[in-house]
Amino acid sequence: MDPQQSSEEVILTEDSSLDGKVEVEITSSLPPGYWDGMVAAHPFGRFEDTVLRQEAFCRCHPETRRFYLLAKIRDRVVGCLGFCETFFGHDIFTWNKTLRPFSAVLRRGMRTFDAFTAPLVFAYQREGEIIGAFLEALDRLAKERHIYLSTHLRYPSPGAEPALPEAFFLARGFHHKPHGTYLIDLSKDLDELWSNLKQEARTSVRKATKQGISVSQGKTEADYTRYYQLFLENRLRDHKKSMFRPLYSEDTITDHVRFFDAQGVLKLFCAWKDGEMGSCTMAKYFNGIVSFNSHARGDQWHRSNLHDGDLLCWEMIRWAKEQGHRYFDMTGFDVVPANDRQRGIQRFKSKWGGERVYYNYYSKVYGGARERIVSWARTLRA
Repeated sequence: MDPQQSSEEVILTEDSSLDGKVEVEITSSLPPGYWDGMVAAHPFGRFEDTVLRQEAFCRCHPETRRFYLLAKIRDRVVGCLGFCETFFGHDIFTWNKTLRPFSAVLRRGMRTFDAFTAPLVFAYQREGEIIGAFLEALDRLAKERHIYLSTHLRYPSPGAEPALPEAFFLARGFHHKPHGTYLIDLSKDLDELWSNLKQEARTSVRKATKQGISVSQGKTEADYTRYYQLFLENRLRDHKKSMFRPLYSEDTITDHVRFFDAQGVLKLFCAWKDGEMGSCTMAKYFNGIVSFNSHARGDQWHRSNLHDGDLLCWEMIRWAKEQGHRYFDMTGFDVVPANDRQRGIQRFKSKWGGERVYYNYYSKVYGGARERIVSWARTLRA
């Protein structure tokens, strides 16, 4: 079944007149196409909300367990929320083999809910009740599973108007981190998209072309391997600046690109100069929304005054327009940047003519004693 087609079994509604109690069904298994059919029915459902996104997480962290929450009124599906159960520090233990013997302790005592979809609601006038029911079900499941922390719960879906204020979540014990993105409306013609770019972006794209940089889509095993080399160099540079970003093995990264390219939800865009690939960016797409994802740049190009990132971004926007997609999502910036890197990301993503939209990442600690131990450990590390 095409993952972007709604399953006939999925019953969705925009009917605000539905009466009856909101019930939440929790499951770890769904028929093929069922969940992604619901995601495709929501105007702002995107790759990050799909079963495929959870598959991406599970391929990196194989011991993950998945959960799917279905909100129903009189057996009609009116909302969905998905997430994964993993453990605190899963990224570190995945790539650092020397620490793996200690991971069993964290798997038992520091389990977390992570990799959330946005809560997608279809009975809009009852959004507060539906999301409230989701949060109550999440609390019950966390208690049953002895969960330490729920993290990275996104609300609203980026681009959607929030029906609920931050106070709704804060009153239920959640903390929040303000986030934002820029959504580029691809219904505009290409000339208008180009003219909407800031002058800085247009100048950088022209300079990249004059520097002899070209962009093509990566399709071969050699392209995937080269992407991993650039990814590793990029992450190690961040580590030297005390900016921790997870490392993964070559097999993990190349498998990720190969698998999702074959599923028709990922394209790898590669920048070339003088026969050398020096930087790459993934575009992940679903339901007409294309997301800028996982840019990687090699050390040599990083030291040079090249404008490859700007040309990559423009070529991805142009490709998304030509493919008939609805939005290009620049994906994520910190509303309150903590360092020069975060400020640079926000500045880069602001220059492509998109509408600035906001959402939050919510988290909730369930294990107070365990949280004090984590805080103490972070103090020692600092």
